[in-house]
Amino acid sequence: MKKILKTNWERYKNSLEGKETITLFNHLTTPEATAEDMLEVIKRFNPEFARNTSKKEEKSMIESLTFYDKIVKENLPQGDEELGNFNGGEFYAWLTHCMAVEEEEMDLFDAPQIGFKRILGFNTFLSMVLFANLPDSFVPNLFVMQFEYFKKFAEKYEIELPEMPKRSDYRMRWFYYLRMCDAIDNFAIDNNLLDPGELCAFLFDYELTNIKEEMEAEHNKPMPKEPEQAWILVGNCSEGEKNMTEGVWQSNQLTCKGDIMLFYEKSPVKKLNAIWTALEDGFVDPFGPYYSYSIIGKKIEIPSEQAITYDDFKNSEYFKVENRGRESNFVSKKFQDVSGWSVTSNDYAEIKRMLEAKGFDISKMPSLYEPKFDACIVINDEKDVENKLLIPLLEKMGFKKGEDYKQQVNFPAGHGSTGKRPDFCLHLKGSGVHLTAKVVIEVKLFMKDNPQIKTDYGQALSYAKWGAPQIFVLCDKNQIRVYQRNKKDNDFGDYDDCKLFRWNQLDNSEKFNELKRLLSK
Repeated sequence: MKKILKTNWERYKNSLEGKETITLFNHLTTPEATAEDMLEVIKRFNPEFARNTSKKEEKSMIESLTFYDKIVKENLPQGDEELGNFNGGEFYAWLTHCMAVEEEEMDLFDAPQIGFKRILGFNTFLSMVLFANLPDSFVPNLFVMQFEYFKKFAEKYEIELPEMPKRSDYRMRWFYYLRMCDAIDNFAIDNNLLDPGELCAFLFDYELTNIKEEMEAEHNKPMPKEPEQAWILVGNCSEGEKNMTEGVWQSNQLTCKGDIMLFYEKSPVKKLNAIWTALEDGFVDPFGPYYSYSIIGKKIEIPSEQAITYDDFKNSEYFKVENRGRESNFVSKKFQDVSGWSVTSNDYAEIKRMLEAKGFDISKMPSLYEPKFDACIVINDEKDVENKLLIPLLEKMGFKKGEDYKQQVNFPAGHGSTGKRPDFCLHLKGSGVHLTAKVVIEVKLFMKDNPQIKTDYGQALSYAKWGAPQIFVLCDKNQIRVYQRNKKDNDFGDYDDCKLFRWNQLDNSEKFNELKRLLSK
């Protein structure tokens, strides 16, 4: 863990801004602090969380803060003995049981996930109240909707963060707050940031301001000339969001910096009326309602009369169900629950054609990357992916056929039955029922979109159960998806819990070496 630069920190701490911020957070820990004071701190230091909230919504937030404050105050430890035996984690677990579990006798970790899903959005409010009443045990969770900044902070100071919970594990997403508090507490002790107000000022003003400025400077640098992927974003825009030039939006965690983000505005507009660019790789926010997000900017606005309406999509020969099918068809889904869906190169070409037909200047739009092969390379089937892409890559990495990797390895299933035969296995050991492989690879021709990837992942995952691999790879003519076995529950997670590489990235030595390290012994 790296130490903070004392000189710069002391300069900030003794400045008027620093003193004001430290006093502001310390005020929250006094009896005079109100729910309104807490909300003002949330709005100031986590603008994404409170973006464009109405007066009615702010009133509801104050009611939530007041409600949690009452519960916490009524159950605070009393007397020296209780204070001496106080355990912040146990207190948090007790509060969680009261909030999420309907049956009093049910164990917290047997309770249905739905209860934790219901309360997840209130974590910021509870954390504010816990900090106000127990500042030595808790920190405000002002990282919701801006968790990427916290990750950058952790990387800067080499703080080891707990493993990210799965999307569907709302229980562990709720308890991730406790683990985050532990990581911050260890950092605070290591750097002598023992005053609660100073710690919060360091986190939410001093450091986050620097990190945001550094990221904004990176956003102004040139983006990839040919973005690798396009995605659909969906949502409603308030007046503030209509004027937004940069912000956070629900997306796919596999979004890469520079990717094209096609924005469809829902009711009452019902139009694809903007094109954004992903300014950072997609990120997971364990506390966010949608789990995965992107920071978007460089907006290209499409005038209302040139925007593609829902009726335009519905009447399009290309997007009609009878031509396109229902699966992965965001039009047949009426753009419901499709934010973060991938857009194929053919989809993107058709959307550009539709915009041009309505008079929009499509020269403003970025061109989508298309895989480029040598003139002699033609990819028609899975064998072509194996022989013309994958095997040359493995050999370029120094892996030898027959020694480091083998194809169609048969893993015995027992009782004389035939086992599974993954397309490729790397680093085999043992024999018979003791045969193992560190890496198994399944090859597809073309995984065109998220639903197809999910289907292929489910089918191919059965192969990864043989040979006890630590790495499972799913690849096609466009991409290589690397799944790592989770040490905690010994599985590979969900279909989007992967490291994503695209073939055109592997000319970059950093990407090539990263993939090689994953596939090596």
